[in-house]
Amino acid sequence: MYAIADCNNFYASCQRMFRPDLEQVPIVVLSNNDGCIIARSNEAKALGIPMGAPEFEWKGFFKKNGVQVFSSNYPLYGDMSARVMTVLESFEADIEVYSIDEAFMYISQVPSNKLRNHALQMKHRTKQWTGIPISIGVAPTKTLAKLAGKAGKKQPDLAGVLVLNSLKEAMPYLKKTPIGDVWGVGRRWTEQLQHNGINTAADLALSNHSWIRKRYSVVLQRTAMELAGESCITLEDTPARKQILVSRSFRPKVTDCDTLHSFLAGYISRAAEKLRGQNSLTKNMTLFISSGSHVDHKHSNSLSINLSQYTADTSTLLRAGTWGLKRLYQPGYTYYKAGLMLNDLIPEQNQQYPMFAPAVYDEAARQRMQLMDSINQRFGPATLRSAREPERRWQMHQMHLSPAYTTRWNELLRVS
Repeated sequence: MYAIADCNNFYASCQRMFRPDLEQVPIVVLSNNDGCIIARSNEAKALGIPMGAPEFEWKGFFKKNGVQVFSSNYPLYGDMSARVMTVLESFEADIEVYSIDEAFMYISQVPSNKLRNHALQMKHRTKQWTGIPISIGVAPTKTLAKLAGKAGKKQPDLAGVLVLNSLKEAMPYLKKTPIGDVWGVGRRWTEQLQHNGINTAADLALSNHSWIRKRYSVVLQRTAMELAGESCITLEDTPARKQILVSRSFRPKVTDCDTLHSFLAGYISRAAEKLRGQNSLTKNMTLFISSGSHVDHKHSNSLSINLSQYTADTSTLLRAGTWGLKRLYQPGYTYYKAGLMLNDLIPEQNQQYPMFAPAVYDEAARQRMQLMDSINQRFGPATLRSAREPERRWQMHQMHLSPAYTTRWNELLRVS
C-alpha cells in the first residue's frame, strides 16, 4: 500500500505554530515581493479570497475582515517541512518527498485492518511533535492514494485519514472526481478526454487501457491503470529538472543597465548553483527583461543564447548573460522584472568533450565551482561571488515578514 501525507494549509499552519492567537483567524501568505496571494487558510477561503489575487486589490478587504497577511518566509517553511518529513520517516523508511508539504510512503509491514490506526498515529504524532496538521490517504497505488488524500480532507468524519483498500472501496470517490482533478492529468488531456466521453476518474479507470496508450501516451495509460488499482508508479528520487528558471521582480524598479546587470548576474549565479546541485550541464540560456504590463511605456524582450559547449561554470554563463543583456536592454524604460531559464540540460556524466577545441568545463573548472559552492553552503549565499554580483542577490519587498523562529538565534521565541 502507498500513503501520501499532505500538510494542511502548510504556510498558514507554520505561522500558527508560533502564534496560537491566530487559530480560527483568516490568514493569507503572499508571493515574492508581496505580490500575489499564494496560500490561504480555510477561514480565508471561506471569505472568498481567491488564489493568485494581487495583494494591493484586497488590502481594504483584509483590514475590514481582520485577515492576517504574511510575506513568504521560506527559511521557516523549509525548516518546518524538514521536521515533518523526519517524523514521517520514523514510521516508514521508504519515503519520497514529493514537495515542501507532501510525501509519499510505501507501507509494507502493516496489515490491512490496521492501516487506518497506523495512519492516525502518524497524523497525531506529526501534529504533537511539529504542530503541523496533516491529512493522509492510503491506497494500493500512488494515484489512488493522492485521490484518497484529497477526499479525506473534505469529510470531517474521517478525521483527515482515508484508507481505500480496493477498487471497490475507491469507486464511489472515483465517480465523484472530475477527470481534470486526477493527479497527472493536465488541461490539454482533460479537454481531449472529455471530448471522448471520459469525464470522471471512474471513466478513466474503466476505460480500455491499450486504447488510452495508443490514443494518448504510456504516461496516461499508467494513470488509468493506477486508478484501476494496478501499481505502475513506484517511489522514486526527486527527478532532475528539465529546465531551471530564476526570475525576480524589483522594488523599486530599475532604469539603468548597470543595476539590471548586477541583479541578473546574481540570478545567473543562483541558476548555476541549482544546475550543479542536480549534477547537470546546460548548453542554452534564455534571458528576459520586462517593464511590466501596468505601465504606459512598455518594453519586454527575450533572447536565447546557444553556448559552444555544455557547462555548469558560473563564469561562462555570466559572460553569456552579459553579452545577451547588452542586446536586450533599451535605455529610457523602467524595468520591473528580469530572469533567465537554463535549457537543454543533460546529466554531467553524459558530457562529450569537443574533438577540435579545448574543453571549457574541464576538471579545473569543476574544482573551482565545487570550492565556491562549498564556501557558500558553509558561510552563506554569495559569500564567494563574482565582482558583478550584488552582495545580496536580491532583496525582496517583505512588509509582512514574520520571524524565522527556528533558523536564527536572534528570532527564537522567548518565554518569560
